[in-house]
Amino acid sequence: MNSAVKQIEFGDDSGIRLRMLVCAETESEDKESLVDTRLEEIQTLFREEEGAPLSLLKQYLRVWTRSHLQTEHIQDVLELSTKARDDFSVLVTVGIGASDLSARVFHEIANHPYHNLLSSSERGGSPEVYFTGDTFDPIRLKSLLEMLKSRNLLHKTLLNVVSKSGQTGETLATLMIIKDRLQKEVVNWRKQIIATTGLTSKSLLYQLHQESELYGVLPVPEGVGGRFSAFSPVGLFFLAMTAGAGETPKDRVNAAVEGAQHADKNFQLPYAHPHNTAYHLALWLDSVEKYYGAGSIVFYNYADNIRLGEWFVQLYIESIQDRNIGSNVIAAKGPTSSHSILNGILAGPKEKAIVFIHWEDLGADLTIPKTNEGNELEAFEGLSLNDCQTASYRGTEADFTENGIPNVTLTLPRRDIRNVCQLMRTLMDTVAVKGRLQELHLTDGVPTLAEELTYHQSAVEGYKKRTEEIARSMQRR
Repeated sequence: MNSAVKQIEFGDDSGIRLRMLVCAETESEDKESLVDTRLEEIQTLFREEEGAPLSLLKQYLRVWTRSHLQTEHIQDVLELSTKARDDFSVLVTVGIGASDLSARVFHEIANHPYHNLLSSSERGGSPEVYFTGDTFDPIRLKSLLEMLKSRNLLHKTLLNVVSKSGQTGETLATLMIIKDRLQKEVVNWRKQIIATTGLTSKSLLYQLHQESELYGVLPVPEGVGGRFSAFSPVGLFFLAMTAGAGETPKDRVNAAVEGAQHADKNFQLPYAHPHNTAYHLALWLDSVEKYYGAGSIVFYNYADNIRLGEWFVQLYIESIQDRNIGSNVIAAKGPTSSHSILNGILAGPKEKAIVFIHWEDLGADLTIPKTNEGNELEAFEGLSLNDCQTASYRGTEADFTENGIPNVTLTLPRRDIRNVCQLMRTLMDTVAVKGRLQELHLTDGVPTLAEELTYHQSAVEGYKKRTEEIARSMQRR
């Protein structure tokens, strides 16, 4: 190990374990004292929320911290999903960004990799699953509609249209095209649509429901930003709908809630407690950015899942990059990405830091047979693929460490719903702390929590406005 760094380990016996490398130059007493003061002030602000009314958390856009306690929303999800599983054979999630990323993560983590190729009984009665509405590119939407029609499934398809504002251009354009197709094929297209949206007249989706009832409506709760919505109906409905053989929608939702609740419990511990992963990780991210010059964080998920990395890209960049500061995020998966970006990490500019996600149990396994032929596979013969994946992670971590690349590892006992939800909630809390370490909650040195930049994204409005202006000019041609 490079002499300029030391390794620190923290443990949570029932969940995430954290191992990090700390640069020696960040450890002077003055800096440690400054860090303690900052973290103490940050935790004091968060603790003031513990007994705060929901109305105050709505102003701060931090209602997401209580999503696992919103029993009314959870019950709405369970009731609607139980009914819909009986009524439909296909579920199409229509959304973009955070409105579909959490569902995509859950699909990769919780469902069979070839979910749609299984029979209904093999899927435990859950529907086939598709995603659309995240682009104006027509090829997949056109092909999806043609495929469903050719298989006589259009009338058995439920569309969950997800948009908090109810005004998202890509999503509503997709809905209008699907609506037009359904009107030609079925009697009542409204009874095939769920609107997951803000329950306000500003939402065109909610207006649609008010005009004449849709199959269902679910809330994106006020005070829950899109990228923090995984444990609201935005993510939980998908989990419930796709419960497989031997499990119920309630089993899945309970597992997600338990994971989020475990993470929340750890976040309430003193910031220096070894189980409070969010504070330790946020401080590490802040340190490698300030003292190492990390312009990029490589989110190295050591599994065959890319959606978790894509979800974290949005969570981190949209929340942390503001006022011309904040690291970029690169989504990677090991060992696949070791054959595409590892050389650049080691031989390229020294401005990357690594966050490894290591799963001790990937949920399935195979063993490499022994050939006794003394070939290049000899090192792996007789090992399980789980063990080989772990060896690849450890080898990559060791190589980065020897070459002075800052890295931290979040180890989880098993790749399943409970653990991925604990991880996701922990990462949300990490971003919340990191934002305050960057003072995104301050205006002229004074806390202005209702305007905290971590939860806003005013910079995206420009592209939306210009897209609409150009589209209108095209109409006039």
